[in-house]
Amino acid sequence: MSNLVSNNLVLPIEQWLEMQCDLTVILAEEYGDGGLVSYLDGNGDEYYTEQSQERFNMYNDEAESIMSRLGFTQGEL
Repeated sequence: MSNLVSNNLVLPIEQWLEMQCDLTVILAEEYGDGGLVSYLDGNGDEYYTEQSQERFNMYNDEAESIMSRLGFTQGEL
């Protein structure tokens, strides 16, 4: 295996979470059973269906691991 990138790039927590969520969705779409299904509640808030939330959760740890291996770290709150 080739050397992994080690940038030690510190991301603000908001950016970290956004990138982690985006990567999670990509992993779920590429390696799961298609896109994640969401719906809007009465207040206009978007949620995943129960099955899609389970798939999201399954790939979320992998996304965090990939980001860490690439040298990204979370900044302070």
